[in-house]
Amino acid sequence: MEPTAIRPEEGFLLEPARRTPVVREVDVLICGGGVAGIGAALGAARAGARTMVIERNAFLGGAATGVLMNTWNVPVRCMTGVAREIARSLAARGAGVDAGPTFPFDPEALKELAVELLSENGVKILNYTWVVDPVMEGSRIRGVVIQNKSGRQAILARCVVDATGDADLAAAAGAEYVKGREEDGKMRPMSVLFRLGGVDVRRVVEYCRSQPAENFTADPNFHILKPEEGLVRFSGFFDIAARARAAGELPEEVHYLRMEGVDVERGIVTVNNSRVYGVDGTNAWDITRADLEARMQNRRILKVIKRDIPGFEKAYVIDSSPTVGVRETRRVRGRYVLTQADNVAQRRFPDSVARIWRHMAVGRDWHKATGGEGAPDDAVYRTATTDLTFFEIPWRVFVPNGVEGMTVGGRALSVSHDADMWTRGQYCCLVTGQVAGVGAALAARQGTVPSALDTTVLQRELEGQDVDIGSAGRNAEEPVPVRA
Repeated sequence: MEPTAIRPEEGFLLEPARRTPVVREVDVLICGGGVAGIGAALGAARAGARTMVIERNAFLGGAATGVLMNTWNVPVRCMTGVAREIARSLAARGAGVDAGPTFPFDPEALKELAVELLSENGVKILNYTWVVDPVMEGSRIRGVVIQNKSGRQAILARCVVDATGDADLAAAAGAEYVKGREEDGKMRPMSVLFRLGGVDVRRVVEYCRSQPAENFTADPNFHILKPEEGLVRFSGFFDIAARARAAGELPEEVHYLRMEGVDVERGIVTVNNSRVYGVDGTNAWDITRADLEARMQNRRILKVIKRDIPGFEKAYVIDSSPTVGVRETRRVRGRYVLTQADNVAQRRFPDSVARIWRHMAVGRDWHKATGGEGAPDDAVYRTATTDLTFFEIPWRVFVPNGVEGMTVGGRALSVSHDADMWTRGQYCCLVTGQVAGVGAALAARQGTVPSALDTTVLQRELEGQDVDIGSAGRNAEEPVPVRA
C-alpha cells in the first residue's frame, strides 16, 4: 500500500486507494437501528427480503432507548402496523401502560423486544458499526462501506433504507435535502434525558392536585395525574421554575419542569428538561458541546427538583441517556414535500401509505428553534391544548431526489419544518420505517428502484402487514373520531 501523503499546508491528507472486502450481500440493508430502523427491518423481512440492519450503538431503539425518550404521544388503540404490535407486547409484559392518551414504556424492555422480533424474522443485526460511505454506480446506491472493530468493509444490497435520522447516507449519496428551518436553517434544541428512582409518585400527584391549575400545562395529554390507572406525566411547575431561574439556580433555557415515562409503582421518572440551542446535529463538535452543556444543565435541574417538589426528596439518578437527543437535522427532498397545511386539512393522497394519529394542533411546536420553550409568553406550553387527529403520508416523501435504490424513514422524510412536528415522533417513525422497509423489499424483489414501484402493489403489501394506509385503502371510510 502506498503511504499516506500528508499535506498540512494544503489542509488535507491524500489517502491511497484500498481494497475493501465485501462481507455481506443482502436484499435490503437498513442503515440505522433506531425505531425507524426497527420498523424498516420488520417491514422488509416480512415482505420476504433478506434483511440486515446496521447500528452504531450497542443496542437498538435509537431515541427510545439511547436517549431514554420513553413516551409515545398516541393511544395504543390508534396505532397501526408493527408499532401497535410492539406497544401491545410491551404492555403484556408489564413494561408499558396501555391506559390513556399516551404510551409510556420501559426502554430496557424495548431493547430486548426489538432483538427478539428482528431475530424471529430472520433479520441480521450488526451493532457497533458506523456507515462510512455509500457504494455508488452513477446515481444508484448499491451498498455501503462500514467501519467497526473488524476494520473497513463493504455490504452490498439490492435496495438501501436510510434510517439514520439525519439522512446521513442519503446526503452522502447525493440526495437533495434541507437542514433545519427552510428560511434560516435553525434547528430544534438538543437534550440529554435522565431517569430518577426513589420517587414517591403519588405524593407528587397529591402536590400537583393541591396547586393552582395555572402552575401546569393546560393540555390534558401532557400533564396527566391518573396514578390509579398507572398513567402519570408532569409538565409545568411554572412557579417553582420561575423562582429558581430568578435565583440563578436553573439554566436560562429552562422555564418549566417536565417528567414523563413514569412508573408509578416502582417510583421511576424520566426527566426531559435540558435544552441546548444553536447546535447542529450533523456537526461532531456541536454534538459534543450540546452533550456536555445538557449534562451540566441536568445537574442544576436535579437539585431544584429534589429540593422544591414534594415526593422527590429521596430521588436518585438511575441513569442518563448515553447519547444526546437530536430533534432535527436534515430532511430529504422527494417527489413531494408534505406540509403542515396538508396535515391540518387532513389531505387525502392517492399514493397514501400511512394514516397517522397523534395529539396535535395547527401551529403547535413543542420545541421551537428559537427558544423560550415554556416561558410565560409561550402559549403552546402554558394554555394551548391538542386534539387527537390524523393525517396521511404519501409514498412520494419516502423516495429522495438525486439518488436511486434508496428509501428513507423516520425524521428524514420529505416534509417541511412545520410538518416535521407532526412526523418526527417515535410512533410515526416506527410506521414510516415499516413503509420504507416494505417499499425497499418490493423494489429488491422486482429488480427495480423504489421510485418506479407500482404504488397500488405497495399499498396492498402494507395492508397485509396491518398498516392503515388511509383513504387509499380497502377500508377508506372516514375514521371515527377518537377521544383521549
